[in-house]
Amino acid sequence: MQRILLLLLLTFSFNFIKAQNAKKTLPFYTTQLKLEYNPSMVTRGDVRLDDQDIVNFYKSLEGVSYQTFLNTIQNQKSQLGLNDWLYFDLMRRGLDKILVGKSQAYKTIYAWFLLTKSGYDTRMAYKNGKAYVYVYSKDHIFECPMFKESGRLFINLTALSERSSRKITSLYTPNYKPNRGGMPFSFQLETMPLLPSKEVKKTVNFSYNGQGYAVNLEWSDLVIKLMKDYPFLEEKRYLEIPLSEIAQSKLLPQLRQIIAGKSQEEALQLLVTFTRSSFNYKEDEKYFGDNKPMIAEEVFHYKYSDCEDRSALFFNLVKELLNLPMVIVAYPDHLTIGVETNQRIGKPLQYRGRKYTICDPTGPINSTKIGVYPKGYEYKSFQVIGQYQ
Repeated sequence: MQRILLLLLLTFSFNFIKAQNAKKTLPFYTTQLKLEYNPSMVTRGDVRLDDQDIVNFYKSLEGVSYQTFLNTIQNQKSQLGLNDWLYFDLMRRGLDKILVGKSQAYKTIYAWFLLTKSGYDTRMAYKNGKAYVYVYSKDHIFECPMFKESGRLFINLTALSERSSRKITSLYTPNYKPNRGGMPFSFQLETMPLLPSKEVKKTVNFSYNGQGYAVNLEWSDLVIKLMKDYPFLEEKRYLEIPLSEIAQSKLLPQLRQIIAGKSQEEALQLLVTFTRSSFNYKEDEKYFGDNKPMIAEEVFHYKYSDCEDRSALFFNLVKELLNLPMVIVAYPDHLTIGVETNQRIGKPLQYRGRKYTICDPTGPINSTKIGVYPKGYEYKSFQVIGQYQ
């Protein structure tokens, strides 16, 4: 009898604890996610921005029921294939949904706590009533406040989330580092997350040696929404992000058919003509009013694109269709691509004992020529920022 009563009590207690959990629906890019959490994770009162109160608040969170929420977002990270930046974005949005009525400082310190519990090396900083989460990363991120500590670079995630690139100096930092030596945080986007997407379509036209071609494009609305406010990565990373499955499945078979039976030189000419002549050119500052680096697929979506964007598209096409070694060639105000070919075409670019044919994806429009340096750049200094076998 006692054993039965004990089992009943344990079952009741478990169900009672489980019943305390709550759920909220969170809009996340192209879908709605269910977040489960225990309301007791929200503590009473708020937090002051001084060293002692921040540390005390952090330590007090150790005793609340945060684990349900943390498990939920970690499971979403795994199931949806979110990278670290999208994981933090989900965490931040979830806290906004749950911590209603709490101050920005409260939410930011809570994010610091959960990010640390997720295994990252983090720092907290504050100034003028504003709190900031910093995280150790090996990535190069631009237009964002950061600092170095013992050779480690710490990136301001709060500023990135708020799209604030202003310099923040003379911050106060509590001397409390609960996961010193934790893992680095990554912004790399090697694959698109497993979120629902819709196809967007249009047709573009170009001509090669007097023959016209119409190419039907399809791309993912998820890609566009994802990249709209994505942190600024180093230049070569935009080229390395692949086309989505939607874009690949529609575009690559068409181009593969067009270049079928062509020589390597003719295939490169066709691909470079496609990127030069199928899209309208305009510099970011004139179109967007600011710098807007694109990945390959964004070239399809926006009305205009520039040299970096065309290079991202051409890089992906050569990689997928021809699988030839390439270099990314950066001038102070221009980006272009060199491709290693099986014969000399024009004046080659020599780099680390190998020779590459310049294939400028930007212009001139309607030109089929390769092996020619962009006009005005024949004798300018450049830097190779990426080499790929």
